[in-house]
Amino acid sequence: MKRQTVIKAGRHTFVALAVFLAVGWLAFVPSAKEPPYQFVSAWGEKGSGTGQFSAPGGVAVNRNGELYVADFYGQRVQKLKADGTFIREWGTPGRTGHAIGQFHYPTDTALDQTENIYMADGYGNRIQVFGPDGTFLRKWGGPFARGIYGPFNGWFTAVTSIAVDSQGNLFAADFYNNRIQKFAADGTFLTTFGAKGSGPAQFNHVSAVAVADDGTVFALDFGNNRVETWRAPKP
Repeated sequence: MKRQTVIKAGRHTFVALAVFLAVGWLAFVPSAKEPPYQFVSAWGEKGSGTGQFSAPGGVAVNRNGELYVADFYGQRVQKLKADGTFIREWGTPGRTGHAIGQFHYPTDTALDQTENIYMADGYGNRIQVFGPDGTFLRKWGGPFARGIYGPFNGWFTAVTSIAVDSQGNLFAADFYNNRIQKFAADGTFLTTFGAKGSGPAQFNHVSAVAVADDGTVFALDFGNNRVETWRAPKP
């Protein structure tokens, strides 16, 4: 057999094999059961003005469709309408602080059933709570909630994510303390779970938390690249 014929046959075989593998691989790709979502709009840009952001992080949406956005480097939380129209803000753009309504790199926001807004003051190591009208209600985290970090109950070392359950309890991801802390709505410390490590019930920095309707807690184990599931003990 001539060399050119062998090369040509080899090419045909290679193409056929590639097609076969491609078709076979597609068998593992599920088809869509719904049409794709349609893009509606985009708004915001880098900056310190109203409706602008500098590394936005967590977001919560109230019943009216209004958003509360944690603006990480902007050192503020902005409230905006669904179309991006600015409503109000907490914090001073670009300036850190530990007074009421100021932030040291805010990371997340969450709402309870009465639409009180909880704000995770990430490296301020505290939680701040405001009413639906924006009135300050309370704060907690370390001595006087003034940014002091630590490993003790009710203290934080970078709170990176928060979630509120159906009973109004707040769960906070305590990043460098490798744990989740649970608080009552008034800030009363209830319990903590997790420890540093890579085994079961351990974290290598916990980065996010969410709570299902049945009370199941899901936590992202940042350094161990996994999701952990937790439930309250049965009475």
